[in-house]
Amino acid sequence: MIELFVIKETERYELVAESVSLEGQRFQAPRSIEAQIVIKQGNHKYYTVQEGDTVLFKWKGKELFRGIVFSRVPKEFTLSFKAYDMLQYLVKNQDVYVFSNKTADEIVKRIASDFQIPKGAIARTGHTIKSLVFKDNTSLYDIILKALKETQKQTGKNYQLYSEKGRLCLRAWPSPAEIWVLETGVNITDYGYSTSIEETATRVKLRKQKDNKTYTASERDSAGIKKFGVLQYTETVSDDINQAQLRDRAKRLQAEKKGVKKELKSIQAIGIPEIQSGLPVYISIPEAGVKETYWVDKDKHDFIGTKHMMTIDVVAKNTLPKGASS
Repeated sequence: MIELFVIKETERYELVAESVSLEGQRFQAPRSIEAQIVIKQGNHKYYTVQEGDTVLFKWKGKELFRGIVFSRVPKEFTLSFKAYDMLQYLVKNQDVYVFSNKTADEIVKRIASDFQIPKGAIARTGHTIKSLVFKDNTSLYDIILKALKETQKQTGKNYQLYSEKGRLCLRAWPSPAEIWVLETGVNITDYGYSTSIEETATRVKLRKQKDNKTYTASERDSAGIKKFGVLQYTETVSDDINQAQLRDRAKRLQAEKKGVKKELKSIQAIGIPEIQSGLPVYISIPEAGVKETYWVDKDKHDFIGTKHMMTIDVVAKNTLPKGASS
């Protein structure tokens, strides 16, 4: 059942919770909860929360979340609030930094110290990054993600930021020995599955202008052309790359864009607290021809009374995102 507390210094005060929703998304920093609590019943008043309070959420005695209240919606008898874990402070804060000969874990420790973020277990990442420069204001999360991506390029190892018991932590990306199984007819109650060739390319053509010359590179999926016709993806490349690199990029893009694209999302299932974004899960939906391991991209767990249900989106590969951190 739900156990929800507000922590005041060294004391815990239990809140009267009606419902709690816990969610997170891969590479989107903080996990969060939204909770509705009873603050008044007749003439009797119960404990409430304020912005900046630390809240602790347990389910069947196991801690699932600890974080800071950021917003509230008070009513006469009830109050709803939203709280984030420590990774929220990496998203909300920006700064400029220049790092020389630092490992990613050293960068995490430096940033945590600079912004007074409590630190927990920080794994040693090993690879020393010669130079990492952020001249423009950049979120602390994107700065760290950039360092982790540079580490992954050199070592092949992925690392994950997470919050545990109110402290910022870093670990090697978890690869559990045992993977939870979700299956229709057993614990999956609904799902969304679709296939499409809307984004498929059976031919890729790249162009680059350099020194008043036009360089091109193209690749084709012959089997795809025979089945779907010519679906050409064309791109003008601005990067300073040579002809060989242009060909390599065309090959990579063609490999990515070939074939039927499958999307599996909005999987509704009986709740399993251990399943969260960033972790692998084996999914069996025989009627859709799905029997394989995916990575949880987004998770939402809903707790009401003694009932726990969850909704997850999944991706086939656990790749680092493009963008500010690429």
